[in-house]
Amino acid sequence: MVQKTWLKLTLLASVLTLGACSTLTGENTGSQNRAEQQKRQFTILAVNDIYNIEGTDAGKSGGMARLRTLREQLSTDNENVLLLHAGDFLFPSSMSTQYKGEQMIDLMNQLDGEASGFDDRLYVTFGNHEFDKSAKKYGPMLAKRIEESDFYWLGSNVTLDKNASNSSAGFNKSLLSNAVTTINGVKVGLFSITTDMAIPEYAAIDNNYLAVARKNISALKEQGAEVIIALTHLRISEDAELLRQLGENGPDVIFGGHEHNRQHICVDVGNAKSCVIKADADIRSAAVAKVTVSASGEVDISHRYSIVEDSTIASDDAVAKRTQHWIKRYEKEYCDKHQQEPSCLLKVIGKTDVDLIAEELEIRRYETNLGAGIADIMVSAFDDIKLERKVQIALINSGSLRLNQNIPAGSELNNWYINGIFQYPVSIRLIEMSGIQLKQTIAHSIEDWTGNGWWLQSSGLAFRHDVKNNSFSELSLIDKSGNITPVKDEDVIVAAVSDYIADPSNGDQDGYTMLNLDKEIVYGEALIDLKTTVTNVIKAQWAKGEAISPGLPGRVCSSDRASLPCVLNK
Repeated sequence: MVQKTWLKLTLLASVLTLGACSTLTGENTGSQNRAEQQKRQFTILAVNDIYNIEGTDAGKSGGMARLRTLREQLSTDNENVLLLHAGDFLFPSSMSTQYKGEQMIDLMNQLDGEASGFDDRLYVTFGNHEFDKSAKKYGPMLAKRIEESDFYWLGSNVTLDKNASNSSAGFNKSLLSNAVTTINGVKVGLFSITTDMAIPEYAAIDNNYLAVARKNISALKEQGAEVIIALTHLRISEDAELLRQLGENGPDVIFGGHEHNRQHICVDVGNAKSCVIKADADIRSAAVAKVTVSASGEVDISHRYSIVEDSTIASDDAVAKRTQHWIKRYEKEYCDKHQQEPSCLLKVIGKTDVDLIAEELEIRRYETNLGAGIADIMVSAFDDIKLERKVQIALINSGSLRLNQNIPAGSELNNWYINGIFQYPVSIRLIEMSGIQLKQTIAHSIEDWTGNGWWLQSSGLAFRHDVKNNSFSELSLIDKSGNITPVKDEDVIVAAVSDYIADPSNGDQDGYTMLNLDKEIVYGEALIDLKTTVTNVIKAQWAKGEAISPGLPGRVCSSDRASLPCVLNK
């Protein structure tokens, strides 16, 4: 990358630009005017990790209808708008369990304001959740979603086999290895890199990310690309390392996904900088970048974040109507399938007297009352089961709790909320683990502390989390009487653990490779389903005329929240 690239960050829905005044000679003014006239500009609108077509916070934040409005607003100011999606959209969501991502493709097809017709300014890449249905038999399903797409998919390091491919014109038009498109006279090259954390049976994913980048950048330059954009679904640390290793030969900018919180990192490359930019999941925010190519070919990139909520951006009527179509269809078909009355998803099953904290930047970084409360239910689920030893702790990866919005105090609870929390089936495994294993488990929980799904919600244990140094101390067990006992390496602990992180056959276990089923405790003919168990607890409270009101137990004591209760301070 020989061009100069710079980035400016603004965390506002709009930006105020102040121009400096100066006095120039006529000759300089004319020269400057000619240079200004020769500049070419275009705008990039980038999003990532969108799971819910309707948005979050009861529809008040995000949503495809507001994304359509934002795109239209930017197009009004500058018709040269490129829309990018950095992966994770087919799964998971409540609707995807029914429609396998069809609803998301349908809404994405509406983002150009047309119900039909190909959108040649929208590019997406594969996230790991595009491969949630990983068995070979699901290859045709993914091929069908690609075929239905009136936009481009980039798969620079993804190779689909014949089970996930077809010969349709739609499929072959939509799926590309890389692309060069011309926007306002600028040749823009795009390629993608997808994480290898989930490899389906019908695809190969090249995990030599550096070689993939070099190969595609070289190919794009040969095609005359003046600006090169990488669209990635990797950890931001992996994105940054790519930029460091590629140096001046890297992309001008990376727009990424995978993490769910807006962030950026810039890396020095020669005399310039290259940056990776990520927005909030579920379109709580979107990255808006202005790309300027000077007459001499230098590339300047500035960006801001647009906060996408009803107070700043209205919903597009047509896309909102289509969203409601899918919501009503899903509700009817769900209730029919489960042989329940119409509107069963909205049937009140309980109430909360307190805010239930489930927004991802909280539940994936801190102990929350919802997460800790669910972990407590995992322990109490075994109260009436005869066991040689009582269950001492519970662990569940926060990525299994996917509502991504808080439920306000006073809210009535319904199956829509429950389905939103448990978008995957979650069974409870009972295992014995050593004190050493528990220490390794907590060490991984706090690893790369930026809001990742492997952060644990827990019960029956406590520790201090030093956020600045990303370390933990005073790991202890807490019994139901509140007695605190430091964990020793030789301890043998009975743990209720979410199936995904306990069972290696499920995939990458969110990195919990120190856990396994070698010392599983079989407690019945079938595993306990956590969604059903939580639902029954809420219903039982409601049957007594009582709302739930889980407090924050203060078992995970975060150094940046020292004012909150901490059981270790007693």
